[in-house]
Amino acid sequence: MFAGQDTNRDGLIDQAEARAEAARVFRTLDVNRDAMCVIAELDPQIATGSPGRVGFPSDSHVVLRQATMQLWDADGDGRITLAETRQAFVDGLLKADHDGDGKVTRAELVRMHQGVIAPAR
Repeated sequence: MFAGQDTNRDGLIDQAEARAEAARVFRTLDVNRDAMCVIAELDPQIATGSPGRVGFPSDSHVVLRQATMQLWDADGDGRITLAETRQAFVDGLLKADHDGDGKVTRAELVRMHQGVIAPAR
């Protein structure tokens, strides 16, 4: 995951790289190309993210799709735009940015995935 987002290979993910990854993910999700994603369009991406890419149990799947909507649908209208996706990715990046430099190292990302969220700034 880290290597895929660190497109300039400098050992850091910056906000521009996070926004670029968000755009790539959004294009994948927006299967009908209407410039917005609704909850049903999240299903294939959630399944792809499961172990073995076979899908999660249905109760877990529902929780994941609802959590994604909460995180990404900033205005709560039931539709996710590219701008909302980009902001969600940057917000996620900043939650891992423990030293406050606006960039994330692999170690910071691992730390966040272990449950240690960076202090709010």
